[in-house]
Amino acid sequence: MTDKQKVILSIVAIIVAGGFVASFIFSPSDSEDFPDGGTWYKCTACKEMQNIDSEAKGDFYDANPNMIGRPMGCPKCKKGSLIDGLKCPVKGCFYTQAKQKSDGSPICPICNSDL
Repeated sequence: MTDKQKVILSIVAIIVAGGFVASFIFSPSDSEDFPDGGTWYKCTACKEMQNIDSEAKGDFYDANPNMIGRPMGCPKCKKGSLIDGLKCPVKGCFYTQAKQKSDGSPICPICNSDL
């Protein structure tokens, strides 16, 4: 292999590696099922499932200091309060605690799918 071929091969390798790094950096790190930086909540009144991040939760309690220690109010319907939980990655069910099979592996308490 000549020096010119080695240089061209090195440049191609650098471009490919740079493309991989760029795609990794710019790809979204969260999904709808497993949000990054937020928690799934369900409203007791409208039954709407929503993702709330810690900044939005902090803003709510800053604006409503009388609610500290109590569940956050629903930002959509303004009637109910929010219950935190998890979203089933298989069927999207909302649950507060997973059930376990006899072998100890977790399952969704709503649809009984493996988690």
